[in-house]
Amino acid sequence: MRPITLFFILNATLLILHEIESSYEKEWEILRLPVKISGFLILHIPIILLLFYGVVEIKKLTPIGLILGIVIGIGGMIPFLVHKVIVNRKDKFNMKISNIIIYTNLISGIITIVLSINSLVSIK
Repeated sequence: MRPITLFFILNATLLILHEIESSYEKEWEILRLPVKISGFLILHIPIILLLFYGVVEIKKLTPIGLILGIVIGIGGMIPFLVHKVIVNRKDKFNMKISNIIIYTNLISGIITIVLSINSLVSIK
């Protein structure tokens, strides 16, 4: 399996783990979203579908897969930006496992972006 596929899968897995914790932490309240748990879950349907579709396409190194690699890579950076920079609350997303997920997701997201851009440039 290519490194780009492995990092995409790692990044997607960490995003899903973070979103599981987001439900526990009631992230819709933290971000003041006008939804509750049902709306929060429904908002994740297209995201999860894109993650699965992205794995299929990035494995084939298609342009859409590589673009999804960049998008999902950016998605891997968002938990860090939101919870450690923009809305840094000491009582939320601060367990040891939370930090491991957030920081590993940041790193895997950056690597996924770099690998996706390099692959996209090389196929043109």
